[in-house]
Amino acid sequence: MELSNVSLNRLVPIYLMSSYLYYELDDSVLNDTQFDYLCKKLYDNWDKVEHMHKHLIDKANLKAGSGYGIQYTNMIMCGALSWQKHMSSVTTQQGDEAWYK
Repeated sequence: MELSNVSLNRLVPIYLMSSYLYYELDDSVLNDTQFDYLCKKLYDNWDKVEHMHKHLIDKANLKAGSGYGIQYTNMIMCGALSWQKHMSSVTTQQGDEAWYK
């Protein structure tokens, strides 16, 4: 997934959903480099982030490159499961990067 072209506020649900899938379901939708980039981008631009789920993110976790210990909402969990299902079908059909283009 190419994260450099994703808007800052769109990175929030990507962070939350990928953290949910990784820490709760043991499924990585982002590789370590992508997740580290995501955390750094959010951390470095924290004051510019305007997203309804920003309050769920611990800035110290971003600095550590972690998404552990988040209290996930139903919206995040359902969105993550939908993303996981979509990624699974797209990956088998078109390759890893195709879903987000």
